[in-house]
Amino acid sequence: MDEGRFGRVEGAELHADGLSRTRSGGVGLLRDLQDLYTLASFVDITWTVLAQAAHGTRDRELLDIVQTCKTDTQRQLRWLNTRIKQAAPQSLIASATAP
Repeated sequence: MDEGRFGRVEGAELHADGLSRTRSGGVGLLRDLQDLYTLASFVDITWTVLAQAAHGTRDRELLDIVQTCKTDTQRQLRWLNTRIKQAAPQSLIASATAP
């Protein structure tokens, strides 16, 4: 998107300090996946906010971009949800039974 058209929103940068490195082990993987899910959820709701702005301003170009990106983000959320479901039992059981 053209910054001249939409401007720059102060404080819009997204920082994920917890994702600066990967954790080790099964529980570490699970925590990384949870952090990614949280971040993707934030992105998803941000697309919703932008969609409302596009509707309000009747900006068809922005709405098309938002709909495409929101679909991609929702696909990523579904993938992360599946991976969390796969990783949780083995990670948590293995850590609970470890000496």
